[in-house]
Amino acid sequence: MENTQCPTEALEALGATCHTFHAPENWQEPNGNRVSMPVAVIEPETPADEAPPVFFFPGGPGYSSLDNRDYLEQLLEDIGERTLVTMDHRGFTHAEPALECPDYAAVSPYHNIIHTPAITASLEPMERLHLITAEVQGCYRKLIDEGIDVSQYNAHAVSRDVDEIRQLLGYERIDAFGSSTGSGTLASFIQYHPESIRAAVFGWPWFNHLRNRPPVDELYIAKQTFTDVLALCAAEDEACRDMLPNWMQAFDRARRALDSRPFVAHVEHGVEGEKALYFDGAALVDTLYLTLASDYAELPSLVADVEAGDYSRLAEFFRIEDYDPEPEAPAYALGYFLAHVCSDMGSNRPSQDDSIAAVQREPAVLGFEPPWLCAWWGEDGDVPAEHNDPPISDTPALSIHGQMDPCCGTRWSQHLQLTMPNLQYVEMQALGHNPVNECRSTMIQAFLDDPYHPVDASCRNEVEREPWVIEPPGVAAAERS
Repeated sequence: MENTQCPTEALEALGATCHTFHAPENWQEPNGNRVSMPVAVIEPETPADEAPPVFFFPGGPGYSSLDNRDYLEQLLEDIGERTLVTMDHRGFTHAEPALECPDYAAVSPYHNIIHTPAITASLEPMERLHLITAEVQGCYRKLIDEGIDVSQYNAHAVSRDVDEIRQLLGYERIDAFGSSTGSGTLASFIQYHPESIRAAVFGWPWFNHLRNRPPVDELYIAKQTFTDVLALCAAEDEACRDMLPNWMQAFDRARRALDSRPFVAHVEHGVEGEKALYFDGAALVDTLYLTLASDYAELPSLVADVEAGDYSRLAEFFRIEDYDPEPEAPAYALGYFLAHVCSDMGSNRPSQDDSIAAVQREPAVLGFEPPWLCAWWGEDGDVPAEHNDPPISDTPALSIHGQMDPCCGTRWSQHLQLTMPNLQYVEMQALGHNPVNECRSTMIQAFLDDPYHPVDASCRNEVEREPWVIEPPGVAAAERS
């Protein structure tokens, strides 16, 4: 570890003390390739007495928050008068090497949001699959040609990095805060370095050992969230029940309607001119997976309209005006995104036959979770055989979930509680992934003050749900005309 200049203006503005951490790419081969990564320590003006530092585990995977001052200030608000230690993990944009594959942004289901070719390029799933897998193979070959051992970019290696950083900074034990997939990496840290951690906050968690289940299984669990929203509407509003008397079937009926008659939008695509985007039933599933937190109040009317053949809401729902012919993901090292997702699977990585069968069975997998594409990645990650076992630990933990987050709902914490009995979890009403409100910070600080005491979650409903938009089929079309 060496003292260095901070890599971003955001860290400098927050008064961070910055370092560069150097380590073997493969911890079992200390004389081989080297990696380096930035580490930032932000001290409070009035430190809490004897409070351990809070190490932040970024998510994405591969999202660097070091340039994002608002994001960092929210973390500081969350932890109160405690030291924040944050970093780019190995392979991130400010690390060396950075695992860059910018071409993947154009086809990625996660980064070319909604308008990815995984959903919109055609109505033929195998054609869409090829567009994505060709870029995955190209990214793998690019990184291998650069001499990078992609098998080493996983939560096992990152956990070792973080524990070495802990020791070099002189901390006996730490508290930790994970974000999304960073919570999965944090769970691995607890698994491999239990003596180094006092307490853990799992923010909107995406755990490795659950993420690696077949994607079609996770898709249907997420889809249940959509029907749960319709159930809320029917229970709370008689007009909603009148509009959707068979609300249990409403979402699937809307999906079938789009499969029978897809919504087609024409957009300007730079020098190539006009381009057609195709939105079928799978596009409905995948888009709502990304947008539920902002669209839930209108969802009942949307599905009622679509089932009735009224597509007047869909241009807005599919964000046609936001179409970008040259999508980017500037805060992401997309090669790391792929390497991390696929390496963490270990021997659970699917074969191409597995993934093709999954897409044939459920085309919405194309725009959903990325593990299916790891069949085209090239090799397994260098992780222990037990890497995807549920972590067994008495470490006290707090999980925070958003009610309108199809990705990372409370089922993840319910599962983890089986092997982490001191885990408690809270669901934030009306919020989605990365729920931001005053309640979040209040609970995190209370938990870190006394990790074994039940948090007061009475504020979890401080954000009120939006009023339901109840419009019988055809009303939206009449108003627009």
